[in-house]
Amino acid sequence: MSYLIHCRTVLAELFFGKGLSTNDLRGKFGEKLAKRFLRKKGYSFLEKNWRCQKNRCLEIDLIFKDGEILVFVEVRARSSKSLVSGYDSINRKKLNSLKRAFNSYLRVNSEQFPNYRFDIVEIDLPSKKNLKPSIYHHENIAIF
Repeated sequence: MSYLIHCRTVLAELFFGKGLSTNDLRGKFGEKLAKRFLRKKGYSFLEKNWRCQKNRCLEIDLIFKDGEILVFVEVRARSSKSLVSGYDSINRKKLNSLKRAFNSYLRVNSEQFPNYRFDIVEIDLPSKKNLKPSIYHHENIAIF
């Protein structure tokens, strides 16, 4: 392992926690960038990595409010060299899992949020360190 990769790994473990795989680190970093991006757009942050009490496999990456609308956000952080975009990487199985998670959240919080939508924030992470990640926000994806 090169010295630079070792330093990045050590810093990532200090920041995000030990024992995370490269994909986990990429995901955590993507969530951090997406959270910052949406806050700059004026969204109000509510929750991160919400999990259903009955089925801990059902997770929502980020939950925001955009005015009076509840926004469920799926973050897809991928290498800019990936063959498939983050948006296109969400298959039918993942959509069904997200829908079940959203419905679980709404069962508990339905009276607070009569209006809601699903957004995807796609983060393309550059392969070179001097480049900035590209962020794409796909709003109001049809899932319900």
